Amino acid sequence: AITGLLCHHPCEAACARKRVDQAVNIRGIEYHIGTSSLPEAFRHQPLVHAGKAAIIGSGPAGLSAAYFLRRMGYIVTGFESGSKLGGSLLKEVNEKRLPADILDSQVAAFREMGITFVIRWKLSEDRNIDELRDQRYGAIFLATGSDSDLPDRIATDEKKTVRVDPVTLETNVKGVFACGAVVGGHPSLVEVIASAGRAAASMDRFMRRKDLHTDRESKAKKVKNLPRGGIRPKQRVDPPGGFSDETAAEEAGRCMSCGSLAYIAYPEDCMTCFECEVKCPSKAIRVHPFKEVLPMTLAIEER
Repeated sequence: AITGLLCHHPCEAACARKRVDQAVNIRGIEYHIGTSSLPEAFRHQPLVHAGKAAIIGSGPAGLSAAYFLRRMGYIVTGFESGSKLGGSLLKEVNEKRLPADILDSQVAAFREMGITFVIRWKLSEDRNIDELRDQRYGAIFLATGSDSDLPDRIATDEKKTVRVDPVTLETNVKGVFACGAVVGGHPSLVEVIASAGRAAASMDRFMRRKDLHTDRESKAKKVKNLPRGGIRPKQRVDPPGGFSDETAAEEAGRCMSCGSLAYIAYPEDCMTCFECEVKCPSKAIRVHPFKEVLPMTLAIEER
């Protein structure tokens, strides 16, 4: 729901469907899914691991890492120095780009999953990494923003940003990971979310004593072939205007039955367009390589 409002969506600019009519409204579909179609994703998650993870900061990086780790089955506690959760997202609320009820409902959904949040908790001499370790937190994630005070033992560069391993996102302190503004740069929202996902995966491997540099296990996702059809483009509806379930499914179907770029470039072959997947900074879009049920040329002849 949040990225459906705030993401700049380079995937739509690259959508090959524009050569036929107009880009698939991925932004609208994403917003619809986030607000109405996936309540089951935020149900209370079972505990799979005995390990505990501490998330310091509740901006997009902190909330995302907490979400990914809770989905993995860890006990997750988020610590926020302020009186309200949201971090840098609260600035978007003030600018009226992100309605407060959307952010509040997202936080409420995280609580439903079993994530615990502690407010008015700030890193200090008394509240520090060692204290969290004494409380048996197996891995710690720093997402405190660019203007935060960091423990002296955390290595920083001349700009006072945290140095991390480029692969694992682990700091110089073993078991402490970081991403987002605290490590510098000006990443987009979806890039921050993607980095938080990488950090969560590294924390998972750390708590299970696996090395990301050598562990290359991957799980293939099974994707069902979707029926092709001559679905005509709907009038674009930008969020928060809202899609109905039927309209959202039909709009998504315009992508699943497309292949337009492949047909334009290779009219005699059956290929799948991956432009949205290539352009998505967070790598959240996954296009199944065998989604095409019929060769594009046959589909056109049938019409």
